[in-house]
This record gives sequence, structure tokens and C-alpha cells, in this order.
Amino acid sequence: MSQEKQLTGYPSIDKPWLKYYSEEAIKAELPKCTVYDYLWNNNKNYLDNPALYYLGNKISFRTLFSQIERVSLAFTAIGIREGDIVVMSTVTTPETIYAFYALNRIGAISNMVDPRTSVEGIHQYICEVNAEVVLTLDVAYPKIEQAIAGTGVRKIIVVSPADSLPPVKKSLYLASVRVKGKTNSYGSLCQSWQSFIEGNESVTATTVPYTKDRCCVIVHTGGTTGIPKGVMLTNDNINALVFQSILTGINMKREHTWMDIMPPFIAYGIGMGICLPLVIGMETILIPSFDPKKFDGLLLKYKPMHMVFVPSYWGAIIHSHKLRGKDLSYIIAPTVGGDTMDPELEKEANRFLREHGCSYQVTKGYGMTEVCAGVTGTLDANNELGSVGVPFVKSTVAIFDPETGEELPYNQEGEVCICGPNVMLGYYQNERATNEIIRLHKDGQRWVHSGDIGYMNERGSLFILDRMKRMIVRYDGFKVFPSLIEKTVAQHAAVEQCCVVGVADAEHSQGFLPVAFVVLKEHNRKQNHLESELEELCARELPEYAQPVKWYFYDNLPVTPIGKIDYRTLEKVAKEE
Repeated sequence: MSQEKQLTGYPSIDKPWLKYYSEEAIKAELPKCTVYDYLWNNNKNYLDNPALYYLGNKISFRTLFSQIERVSLAFTAIGIREGDIVVMSTVTTPETIYAFYALNRIGAISNMVDPRTSVEGIHQYICEVNAEVVLTLDVAYPKIEQAIAGTGVRKIIVVSPADSLPPVKKSLYLASVRVKGKTNSYGSLCQSWQSFIEGNESVTATTVPYTKDRCCVIVHTGGTTGIPKGVMLTNDNINALVFQSILTGINMKREHTWMDIMPPFIAYGIGMGICLPLVIGMETILIPSFDPKKFDGLLLKYKPMHMVFVPSYWGAIIHSHKLRGKDLSYIIAPTVGGDTMDPELEKEANRFLREHGCSYQVTKGYGMTEVCAGVTGTLDANNELGSVGVPFVKSTVAIFDPETGEELPYNQEGEVCICGPNVMLGYYQNERATNEIIRLHKDGQRWVHSGDIGYMNERGSLFILDRMKRMIVRYDGFKVFPSLIEKTVAQHAAVEQCCVVGVADAEHSQGFLPVAFVVLKEHNRKQNHLESELEELCARELPEYAQPVKWYFYDNLPVTPIGKIDYRTLEKVAKEE
């Protein structure tokens, strides 16, 4: 660990988190290469090691690179060149990984789109980038067929989840599809994956050399604050994420296994789910369709040493009947990100891990799409309860006053801002929105304004309190943070989940009041007295102005595609009640 120094009181100057890193890590130079080159350079001497495991099919690094080469030739053969943008509406299959790296190798850009997006949404994504080629999952083809109307799309490449299955499983899958009558009738623009990659031996694909700050992938914001925006991430962004994750000191080795349950159409899925484990050389277990209710079965089946998921998935693990008495000592880094983990859930999860033989605590992180998914992480040395870790070694996180723009000292609440090599190039063809979120500060650096409210302590640990946009402003001007109420309600032993949203104050011309949506633990769901107990708890623990004015009890709360509680939907529900 590096030597401690006298603090000035401001995180961006002191960087107190550096004491957790070695001098070697602090001085290490970031990779200056493409995403493809980083993968090749780290694994070219280990070609016979396993790279991917897909539903019974083990794929070596030799095969991985061979397939990337074939797909590079195939894209070149249909006219894709440096700077072209290809829409990819797929899930985590080997073909997705081959295509992503192949496009990167020839200098083209992957535009990642959730297959569940509406026809109108897909149409917008295609038009936005003037895409001529779409790679899509077979089940999403009917929507793609409608979405390309009026666009310049000239080729649709259709991928099936069966394309990389072992022969027997492939036959069974195709037979089940035929029995269910789910086969598609493809148009003249379509080409199957197999025909796409065959017969291109006479083509030459040029490996495009590294250029600083060149976009290599576009992922999209969640759209919870408006129309989703295309986030342009560079080779440097993704490589910086991977490099800094390795330098955290988390025990990650080539001999380890990694279970990838995050979808590839989010920055989290591309950076942490695919690139990080493959660069390290881990065998990456691909889960193309993840069901949180079956998480326990996946742990027992694959026994992964590493995985990244959102905090809400812990409920499926902690209360699993299948995992009772089971040994989970093989887990090294049970990592959560994408959302803040409630401290009570964190304590329960750590207790669960200890009771099942795991010697590690929950590993936490923080980031956002605009900073390539991750900028903080934890080790046991800095894993403070309720925190999201300390900044990565090459990144700076600090707290600023949203009104004055001045940096705030330790333990003062304000807007979390981020500076460093993970910061996106910008939003695609949206300079105005880019300038709203990335601002040039007095220090001459580009800072991302996250929209999150939090604080940092003297040890460099970051704590996230809430979203600025979730803040409920009452008619009298008092500000209520939903997370404060949620954490209080979560203290009750009967509560599984809680989400607080604001509803218009009917008694005043303006302002909002908090209402609470609660999921009770299964054995408590018939206890009618719990509402009064929760009211009493809030009365004791919270200010008068922060008391929920109404309670809703549900068996489940709606979630976003990556498992976060969908508070926007709950706002609509509360409005209609």
C-alpha cells in the first residue's frame, strides 16, 4: 500500500483511496490498443485454454480467435468498413462475442440494442446511426422486419441460440421450435449465421490499428430520465475499465471461472460480463437468458468462482431452498453493481455467505453507462458497510454542490461527479445532452455529473444516497430522499423490499408526498398489523415531513431489464390509485 499523506479535506486533491493500491498499480500505464488487441495480447500464448462455455459446448481461445477471424472476413465481404455501424440486437451467445470482436478488429462499431425493444424503438436506433446491417436473434426477427421499413438496411443476419449448441442439444432445440410452430419466414434481405460466415476465404480483412479516443461500441441509457441516448464508448474506455478492475487486487486468475448473466446490450454486460473475464483468460460461462428465480440452480450447476449481478438478485439466493446446507466456498467475488445495495440486505448476504463456507464478503461497485459501467470497487480492506467502494486507481470521484458547482469536503452530501479514462466520448449526435452531463471544471478536466446524491468519507469510501431526480420536493420546500425511507422500512424483520415514490399533494397546488410500496417476506404476508408497525417505525426514525402517506403491499415489485426496481412504473401506479 502507498504511504498516507496529509489531507486537504477535498477528495479530488487528496485521493485518499490510493493508499489501498501499490505504487506499481498507481504508476501502471493504461493499455494503448484496441479491445481486440488487448484480448489477443493477453491470450495468444494460451490458445488451448477454455475461453467460453455455452450450454455444454466448451470453446477454446484458439477457436474463439479463429471464429473472430471468420466473422471479420464475413463482415468485410458484405461491405462493412472502418467507421461503419452495425446494429446488434442479440443476447449473450458465442456469436455475439465473435461479432463484437470482429467488428472491433476491422474498425467498425457495434450498436447494441435490447431485443425486447419496441418496433418503434428499434427503428429509431437504426435510423439514428444510418445502419445498413443488422445482426439479430431469430426470436426478435419479426420486430426487425417491421423496424427496417423506410431505413437503409440492406442485410439482416439472423442468429439462433442453437448455432453454437452441441449437436444433440441443437437437434432437440430445433425440433422443439418446429413443434411449437415458432419458426420464422425470412425475407430476401436475410442471411443465416452459418451462411454468413461461410465461403469468404478469398476475402482479406484488414486489422485496423489503434487510434486514441475512437468509438468502438454504442450502448444506450435506460431512458428513465427521457428518451434513451446512445453512449459512445471507446477502446480506451473499455480497456481502462478492464485494466483498473484487475488492479483492484481482487483475486482473479486465468484458472478461474466467470459466470456471465448480464446482457450484452448494456455497458455492464460488455465491459464486466465479456471483456474483463476474457482478457484475464478465465473460462466464461455464458447464460443467454437469465431468470433470477433460477439463480440458485445455476450456482449449483456451474459452481462459478466469479459473477456480477444486481443487488435485488440476492433475494433469490438467500431464501433458496436448494442452497440450504450447500457449500459455496468456491465463490471468490460475489460482485454487485448497477444499483445501491441496502445495508440490511448486505449484512444478510454476508451472513449467508459465511454460513455457506464462503470466505469473502459481497464485493460492491458503482458506475453508470456514461463511464463504461464501473469506477469504484471494494476489497476486504476497504469494504465498508453501505458503501459502493473506493475509486479505481486511475479514476477520480468527488462530491460537488449541485447549485454552486464547488467541490464539497468529506462527509458532505452533494452530486457525485466522475473524472478519468472511463468517461465516454459523448452521446451519439447529441452535443447538447453531452455538454449537460460532461462539464469542464476549473481544474481543466472533463467531469461526468452523475445525477446521484452521495458523500465520501476520509478513507475514500463512496456512499450513494439517492438519485437527484428521485428526490421528492414537498409543497413546503422540504426535500425527501426516498432511499432514507426505504432503508428505514428495510430494518423491519418482515420486509423483503421497499420502494418509495412521490405522488402529487392533492391538498396543495404544488408539491409531492412519499408513498411506500412494500414486499413482505413470504411467511409474513398475511399479518395485517404490519402496516401500523411500519408506520410506528417511521415515526420513530424519520422526520415528520418524511413520513409515507400511504402504503401498498405487493408480492413482487416491477423491475427493469437488468433487475433494478422500476420506480417509474410504480410512480404511474401510485398516480392512478
